[in-house]
Amino acid sequence: MKESVKILAVEDETAVAQLLALVLCGPRCKVTTAANGEEALAKIAAAPRPFDVILTDHSMPRVTGLELVRQLRLQNFGGKIAVLSAHLTEQNVHAYEELGVDLLLSKPFDMNELRHAVDVLANQVSITA
Repeated sequence: MKESVKILAVEDETAVAQLLALVLCGPRCKVTTAANGEEALAKIAAAPRPFDVILTDHSMPRVTGLELVRQLRLQNFGGKIAVLSAHLTEQNVHAYEELGVDLLLSKPFDMNELRHAVDVLANQVSITA
């Protein structure tokens, strides 16, 4: 049996994090949330099996989305990374592109569009036991 897709949603607004978990959770997906990049890095380090997809906000306290993605790249994170934000400057978009993120999505986003995008990313990840 194929294992479920592990998603980490990193979002400092609790209501948005809960909404992401509700929309993306399902029989094939297990969603974990983190309130900021620092908490996300701790959960990634402690996970018994790597996350397949990481969705991160850009503007967060402590460790921003950009810093989180930089850290993930330094750790050779093998999954997919999507950035969801209402505050992306051209400079930030360029920085994320240079770091090879898989998806940039502006807030507010359409939930069906997000679900579809995550399905596509999840299907690109080879799920291992």
